[in-house]
Amino acid sequence: MAFPLTVFIPLGPLIDCTQGMPRGPRIDYPGAIHHVYARGIERRDIFFDDQDRDSFLGRVGANLSRWRMCCSAWALMPNHFHLLLHSDEGRLISFMQCLLTGYSKYFNERHGRVGHLFQNRYMSPVVDKAKYFRDVVRYIHRNPLRSEFVRSTVELEEYPWTGHRKILHGGPPGWQDTSFIRTEFLGGDDEAGWRTRYRDHLEKTPSGGPENEVEGSVRNLSDLDVDLPAASPGSYEIFTRTLHRLAASNGIPVEEVVGGSRKYQVVQVRRDVLRACKSELSVPVVQLAQWLGMKENAAAYLLKTGKPGRCER
Repeated sequence: MAFPLTVFIPLGPLIDCTQGMPRGPRIDYPGAIHHVYARGIERRDIFFDDQDRDSFLGRVGANLSRWRMCCSAWALMPNHFHLLLHSDEGRLISFMQCLLTGYSKYFNERHGRVGHLFQNRYMSPVVDKAKYFRDVVRYIHRNPLRSEFVRSTVELEEYPWTGHRKILHGGPPGWQDTSFIRTEFLGGDDEAGWRTRYRDHLEKTPSGGPENEVEGSVRNLSDLDVDLPAASPGSYEIFTRTLHRLAASNGIPVEEVVGGSRKYQVVQVRRDVLRACKSELSVPVVQLAQWLGMKENAAAYLLKTGKPGRCER
């Protein structure tokens, strides 16, 4: 299957979207690596055609330069996107405000619509590079394969709407930074072999099946405005395993459990994760809430209400 090369559309002046906007909660710090993803409101498509996708990618590149950030991996799906961003100066908030505001304005004007384009807030879990970086890259770049937009990893190498093709074969987009991935897969002085090791990692099926692909550290810092007591060693790993186990057993994507969805089944899984972790770990509710990307009072409410157990689908 042949795919066209990406051609970026000129954007015109960038919107100065930081003026007059209230300061958001701290979700970033210098040196952070974020897995950022957002979905269309009511799961609607946010990309109708290649012109929309080109416009979005052009805006990503322009704002990366503006806010001095870099992107190692990315994927565009019909109703959502994924970006793996490095924020050396802690500028993620400004970057995302400008990206989403600019693209929403473009999309609404082009397609004759009004109102919000994206559902809720974007998610931006911090990636622990030592443990999760490779798996997050794989998770992002395999999106079209899991959704059957391509039929094989061979086709995925030529698919233009992820960063996988750039890593293996070069070409657009010019703004994608492959240096972090090169460093991660570089073995000694074997300069020529890092792409092969990257390809092998992407093609490897995660243990336990696709539902256990790690979404990054899932730790969301969107409400981190207090100093938390230090969690005991291994607590976060237990939380992550519990989260993935309960989400998979109920057929709920992890990104929905930590994504603010209010559907009954999702809320029940979130409640069960809180209860399981509260009984197994010496971790305060505020810390569990941070890891789930929710408010402490909301987590406390879930712990007090409802019945534990498997969700009825």
